[in-house]
Amino acid sequence: MRRLWLLGLAAVPVVGWAQTPPAPPPPVPMPEVIAAFADGPERLTVATACCACHAPGIITGKRFDGDKWGQVVDQMIDKGARVNDADYDTIVGYLARNYGAQTK
Repeated sequence: MRRLWLLGLAAVPVVGWAQTPPAPPPPVPMPEVIAAFADGPERLTVATACCACHAPGIITGKRFDGDKWGQVVDQMIDKGARVNDADYDTIVGYLARNYGAQTK
């Protein structure tokens, strides 16, 4: 019985070690990265979400309607982009307004 108790005690640190901590939020982009996006209150949110992986020109060079921007953001989330549910509509709306199919 004593061996069983010691074995259980030895397993306790392993259980705690196996848990993965949550990923940290993406870093706030540099001012020149933020400035590459169209002005607006959502600019920092979009730059933070998108530029964790992409250079600004990848985003600002595209022209999509709102539905397509939604698909693009969904794909990026599926690939690991950290976008809060509360920011999703803000990001898609900003991208469609400033980098929509009819904008230049």
